[in-house]
Amino acid sequence: MGAEAILGTPEGRHMPRKADTRVRTAVHLAVLLAAACSATASAANLPFTVQTPRYEVQTDVSPGFTQLVAAHMEQINAEYARRFPGFAQGSQRFRVLVFAGERGYRRAVPRAVWGSTGVFAAPEGFLAAHLEGRTVEEVLRTLYHEGFHQFVRTAVSRTFPTWLNEGLAEYFSEATWDGRGFTAGLVPTMRLHTVQEAIRHQEYVPFDRLFSLTADSWLQNVQTGGRRADIYYCEAWSVVQFLMHGEEGRHVRALDALLKAVAEGRPAEDARREVFGPDLRAVEDAWARYMMSLTPSPKFQCRDNMEIIMVLARMLYTDPRAFRDPAALRHELLNERRARWQVQMPTGRTLHSEDLPEVNALFRCPFGRNRNEVAYVLVPNRHTGLPTLVYDDLPGIVITAYYRQEGHDLEVVVEELVRDTVPEADLRALHAARNAQFR
Repeated sequence: MGAEAILGTPEGRHMPRKADTRVRTAVHLAVLLAAACSATASAANLPFTVQTPRYEVQTDVSPGFTQLVAAHMEQINAEYARRFPGFAQGSQRFRVLVFAGERGYRRAVPRAVWGSTGVFAAPEGFLAAHLEGRTVEEVLRTLYHEGFHQFVRTAVSRTFPTWLNEGLAEYFSEATWDGRGFTAGLVPTMRLHTVQEAIRHQEYVPFDRLFSLTADSWLQNVQTGGRRADIYYCEAWSVVQFLMHGEEGRHVRALDALLKAVAEGRPAEDARREVFGPDLRAVEDAWARYMMSLTPSPKFQCRDNMEIIMVLARMLYTDPRAFRDPAALRHELLNERRARWQVQMPTGRTLHSEDLPEVNALFRCPFGRNRNEVAYVLVPNRHTGLPTLVYDDLPGIVITAYYRQEGHDLEVVVEELVRDTVPEADLRALHAARNAQFR
């Protein structure tokens, strides 16, 4: 897995991150269809199994992949428990089913959730996902999300406010695992942009409505997909982000009090009024100010830069295999402007060929440790010759950007890997490329 991601373009591994909204909309529908889920999941016969204290992970991918999923699930569960201590999960070991193809996944989940990429099925408590058309990172983030629903149902309450359940699941889905610990609370570009645009145009869901949504009404609002679904999930994430980190952490106690009240069996509306008071306008205004003050976290700025560089290389070179040196691409973009171009940034802003300072900034990630003119290393795929752009100056993780064939076009995929899972041979190839590029 690591070798392919570092040095190549794995077949059938990419789906744009925002398309993961389909995963979310399936969650509560699967809860309503728990009996059907139980019947089909019991028939799943997957050849690779790994057990941890909290999980039994089964896949038909490979032993290494199964071990990777098991390690991530055990650690993300520990992160849930660390953030919300005092909630007992019991001794149950939960099943996680991950299928190489969508066909196997469909056999394990009811027809009503076909088209999703992952699901939590209650009350049996199993998680299911598939790898087809997705990166390993996307599958893991889906499992982080669905795993939180599982944690809440087991450790806190079976009647949990929908906005908070989804918001916390989205919050943990963005956590970064570096092989030793999780870093939560990072601000992703697309989520932030969606929320800020919703605030600017008064398209967000007012808090009195958001906080009172039932699972059924939430599902009805997001089933259509598109921008409405994006707003619901991104806003739920943003409210949790605000309660966790906004205004120097002053709202963390309110969040903890809300969870405690729900765990004690108080109706969600009563718990909300007890914690936030009858009028939510002051909290809503503080949330909006906080969200408008944020910028994407450096890791996401780096990922965005790498994606745009790969898009520009695809535009500039007739054959993308001609992209062999990021410094040469930077020179051409800054000094040999034979044609005008423009690309849309992940924030929605358009970058033009005349915006030279912004173009130059693409080639540096916003971290202090790397002092090179160009922050990235280019490693060609040994099978196809297609370039892979790599940033490896972050503790514990490696970010890669590569091309994947999508019909007659090449699609850009950005993926991050835990450094400890990258084979030594690939790390040596990366080291050699770095030395050749920066000597």
